[in-house]
This record gives sequence, C-alpha cells and structure tokens, in this order.
Amino acid sequence: MSRNIFGATRPNTGNTARDHLANERTYLAWHRTGISVAALGVAIAKFAPHRGAHAVVSGLILIGAGLIVSVYGTLRYRAVGRQLDTGVFAPATFAAIATATIVIVIALLAVVVLL
Repeated sequence: MSRNIFGATRPNTGNTARDHLANERTYLAWHRTGISVAALGVAIAKFAPHRGAHAVVSGLILIGAGLIVSVYGTLRYRAVGRQLDTGVFAPATFAAIATATIVIVIALLAVVVLL
C-alpha cells in the first residue's frame, strides 16, 4: 500500500470503494446543506436591513445552524469511515434525528426573532 496526499491506499475488495465513495457523497451533501443554511443567514442579515438588529441576530442564528450541520456531517463522515474500515456499520438514527431537530428549532427561533 503506497501513501499519497489523499491518504493510504487500500485494495478494492468487494464493495469497499463504492461504500467509501457513497460516504463521501453523503459528507458533501451535509456540507452543501450547511452552506445553504449559512448562506440564508447571510442573506437575511444583509438584505433585510429594515429589520435592523433582528435581521442580524436571525442571520447569525442561521449561520450557527449551518455550522452545526457541517460539524455533524464531518463527525458522521469520520465515524462511518472507521466503521467501513473495520467491517461494521451502525446507523446513526438518533444522532441524525437529534441534529435535524436542533437545526429546525434553531431555524424556527431565527424566524421568530426576525418577525
């Protein structure tokens, strides 16, 4: 196994490559979602000036929610990568539901602040 800038190479036996690539696509989807939520926060803070401080606070709340989504995606990506390397897999049903619930509550808080 040679080493390159992307990490150690490993033999592609069975579905190893496909599973790791699927994990990477999911990771990128988490980041895309986080960036979208954060971008919405920036847009609200920037383009709702008639709301004053409420728009800025709401925007900051949404930026924080976007960061939470990206951090969770990173943690999940690393955990699944380790699980795939060891040949086991544990679905993250609780963590995914908890993260989604927290982000929804934070987004609703941002809407309430904006109103």
